[in-house]
Amino acid sequence: MDYQIKLFSQLDENLKRIWSEIEKDSHHTCFNSLVWTENYVSTYKEFRKDSKLKIFIIFLQNEPVCIFPFEIIRRFKINILQWLCDLKADFNAPLQKKNFSFDKESFKNIWNEILVMMPEVDIVYLKKQINFLDTLNNPFINFLKNSKEGTIQQILLPNKWEDYTNKTLKKKFYHDLLRTKRLIKKNGKVEFIIAKNSEEKKKYLDILIKQKKRRLIKNDINSLDDHDKNFYKNFEKYENKQYTTQVSAIKLNGEFVAMHWGIVANNYFYYLLPSMKEGEVKKFSPGKLLLSLLIRRSISKKLKFFDFGLGEESYKKNWSNKTVNIYNHIRLNRLKGIFFYIMLRTRQIIKLIKNK
Repeated sequence: MDYQIKLFSQLDENLKRIWSEIEKDSHHTCFNSLVWTENYVSTYKEFRKDSKLKIFIIFLQNEPVCIFPFEIIRRFKINILQWLCDLKADFNAPLQKKNFSFDKESFKNIWNEILVMMPEVDIVYLKKQINFLDTLNNPFINFLKNSKEGTIQQILLPNKWEDYTNKTLKKKFYHDLLRTKRLIKKNGKVEFIIAKNSEEKKKYLDILIKQKKRRLIKNDINSLDDHDKNFYKNFEKYENKQYTTQVSAIKLNGEFVAMHWGIVANNYFYYLLPSMKEGEVKKFSPGKLLLSLLIRRSISKKLKFFDFGLGEESYKKNWSNKTVNIYNHIRLNRLKGIFFYIMLRTRQIIKLIKNK
């Protein structure tokens, strides 16, 4: 086939135009969307001083059909090729048009040519890759050697809430959910609210992040910094019909007790940044109530999937009816990276043994 490859080293207007064109006709995720990418590159540029953008557009007969968005980062004096936005993305995949797919030989030839275009790369480390988007397979999993890294929980949403509670939720879990609702309602006025505009979103997001930071600090987990806060806030700067941000909350007696920031895109609801107030209110499980209302609302809006994102917390399995595997690909590209490669492969083997 008549393929051409074009490399971009910055997110210029020409690249944005092509990206937008492909995105409109693709099964994309919020994580490989132009808005997510542009926001990430802009917000975290201080952390990316030693990184280089390597974004490849694949053309078939002069028509753009696919984007491979990478960056080269430098760690331990080693040049590592990874997916762009890997720092903030829950999972990764190329962006390709719905009516396009690679055959094995074509992909291998293109991939080898791309690697030749980046002779400085010591290690290829492509993490958190999902196998498919709707009917499209990920060629980086289909045609390259990968190891399973973990799973992501999702809900394949039915047409009605009653179908979901009857067919997906276990009876004991559903009865516990109903008991949670009754308990919290006995303790005062309960409100489910969703921010109506950008100003409300920013206001609620400030409260959410303060709440989240207190919880993380209490559990000795690295807290959200100002860059993270700006990353979520900055989404409101970008106009795009392909996605909608949503900030929601449960208020008990006028106080925010559970909150969430997420994205609706391409018939998916992405459950990304939940938070809950510390203290006595925890016994009412307001986070569980908020999650149930978000799922119920997603069903009413005729969305197809509810995605819980990265992390194998046990509570996600109680709500889910679909498991998606995520994979890592590691390649030693230059001998300079041999010790880092051995470290990564050893870590993979240890994890594989533990999961058996």
